[in-house]
Amino acid sequence: MGYGGLPDFTEYNASGQVLLDGSLGLDVQDFRTYFAPWSAQPQTLPAVAAQAVAGKLTVEASWNGATGVSSWRVAAGSSPSALYSSTTLPASGFQTTLQATGGPYVQVTALGASGQVLASSAVIRAS
Repeated sequence: MGYGGLPDFTEYNASGQVLLDGSLGLDVQDFRTYFAPWSAQPQTLPAVAAQAVAGKLTVEASWNGATGVSSWRVAAGSSPSALYSSTTLPASGFQTTLQATGGPYVQVTALGASGQVLASSAVIRAS
């Protein structure tokens, strides 16, 4: 539902519960509000951060704006050219945190719903 000249909009489910309540910001007029499917695959690579603490490798994966990421696969190894698949977990929200084995070099790969590779991050060294 849009609110005419106001920059606000709200999405409701069939039971009347609010699913999304948003605003386009100051000095914006929104005379019509439409709901439509949207998907995106950024031209940038997925982002990865990793920390190795007490023998545990924690990896964070995200890909700002990507809508088709169903899961993340972590590859880890002793050098950038010797990576092996460590773990795969479902994506959860903007950033997914995974526990992996191996390292200290890591790379994440974004996977689609049928397991297809969407894109891979750069290889980094865990801190």
